[in-house]
Amino acid sequence: MEDLGPRLIALSAGICRDRHRAEEVVQEAFVRLWKSPPDAGEIAWSSWLRRVVTNLSINTLQRTKRPGAIPEFSEDRALQSREGGAGGEQAEQRENLERVSRAMDRLDESKRAILMLRAQEQLSYEQIAEHLGVPVGTVMSRLNRARAALLDEMKNDAVDEEPASFEFKKYKQA
Repeated sequence: MEDLGPRLIALSAGICRDRHRAEEVVQEAFVRLWKSPPDAGEIAWSSWLRRVVTNLSINTLQRTKRPGAIPEFSEDRALQSREGGAGGEQAEQRENLERVSRAMDRLDESKRAILMLRAQEQLSYEQIAEHLGVPVGTVMSRLNRARAALLDEMKNDAVDEEPASFEFKKYKQA
């Protein structure tokens, strides 16, 4: 639990968008592991747990169908702001994270899950295919559609904001 728990909670929170619900999902996954461990033994626990957590997270969302909270990114070093950086740079990074988070919130759970498996869990296409029980080509096409949907959502988010001014004189050739 100490080794795998934080990563599984982060995965589930990314899918569910609710840290409390994610903790419950991970707890349920560990109970299932304790009651009926995979036949391959301890070596298969991490992939088995990741699959169970993904499926439980999606099932939880499908049952409730209510908007979740924005996930807490405090445990993910890649998403934390850099120390000692300029205030504007940190604010811009925080704003970008909020835009991505809002866009992820609007995606359906299957697209959000496959993006989380690739980006946060850093699984290869082959590992995701094995995890989901689908061919690699299906993973590639689903990831492509999920990325396109995320980009569309981010563009929609940008349209809702004020348009930034653009200085053409700055880029004019001399």
